[in-house]
This record gives sequence, C-alpha cells and structure tokens, in this order.
Amino acid sequence: MSKSRAELINQCLTNLGVIAQGQSISPEETSKMDGIVDPAVAQLADLDIYYVQDAGSLGPSDGAIEDSAFLPLAAYIANEACAAFNLPADAKMQALAQIAEQKLRTLAAPARTRRTLQIDPALRRRFWPRIVNGNFTW
Repeated sequence: MSKSRAELINQCLTNLGVIAQGQSISPEETSKMDGIVDPAVAQLADLDIYYVQDAGSLGPSDGAIEDSAFLPLAAYIANEACAAFNLPADAKMQALAQIAEQKLRTLAAPARTRRTLQIDPALRRRFWPRIVNGNFTW
C-alpha cells in the first residue's frame, strides 16, 4: 500500500525533531515542509537518483509514494529542510541523507540483465569419458 503526501510530510517533520510523540503539527510547519517536498523530489529526479511517480499536490493532498522508498525519501527531504526550520545541518542528518540517497539509487536501479546461463539437464554429461589404452570408454 502506498503512502500519501501528508504522511511523507509528517515523517519528515518527525525526522527533523520538530514534533514530538503525541504532539500535533501546526499548519505553518506543514505548509513550510509542503513547499520543500516538490523541489526535493524534482532534485532527486534531475540527478537520476529516484523518480517519484505521484508525489501529490500542495495542500498536502493525494500522492502515492511507494512503501519501499518512503523512509529513505523522508530522510533525504528532512535533510534538505534543515535550513528552512533553522536547524543546523549536523553530521547525523547528512549521514542519514547519504544512506537514504544510496537506498534510493538501489531502488531505482534496473534489474540485473546479465544472468547466469543455465544448461538444460538433458544436455549435461553424466560421466566424463576415460581413456583406456588410447580408446575412449564410458
């Protein structure tokens, strides 16, 4: 099941530490983070890291973000939003963003095209021939 844009914004704010467990999110924080989601998603697409098919629209409404990309995407966007929330870009956030970027690259990578060639069992030899007195025997 996919996640919505509102869930992505909530997770980004949680990653930033702006909201604590049980607190409600203010509309100002939501709109500020909502304005950062689109540029961050566009940046990921332009850098050929990950393409989000449906990031939703401002509001926040709609959106269909894949479950596998949800947490790395939230970590990446939270790092990009540090300056907007007057938070220092600490080493932990940057490290989490780099890990998230690598995960998104892995998710966006095409499937392996070079597979191991399997031989049909009927074509396999069961015994190697032996040479006895210059003649091949089975």
